[in-house]
Amino acid sequence: MKTATDLFQTSDIVSETGDYICKAGVSKKLQKGYPFPDCPVTNEPTTWRHADHVHRSGDRVTEAGSYTDADGQTLELNPGDTFPNCPKSGQPTTWKHAKA
Repeated sequence: MKTATDLFQTSDIVSETGDYICKAGVSKKLQKGYPFPDCPVTNEPTTWRHADHVHRSGDRVTEAGSYTDADGQTLELNPGDTFPNCPKSGQPTTWKHAKA
């Protein structure tokens, strides 16, 4: 699982304007040049990922939320879960946060 390039901490500087998702699964639009904020749910330091990041089957889930695989299947996953293979085909797949 990639962590060094796509996982950001509170106070890191946003390098690309866009939608980011905190560890609690909350999406927020952040602006380039500003620091990543604390979690909007807990008001404590957290981790953030770009909303368009991709996970692969077998990766560990780090943010709660709905995820959609390459075939359009959607699952609710929690931190600590493992991204499964495609529910339809049983084959490895990619997962993205589901669009709200």
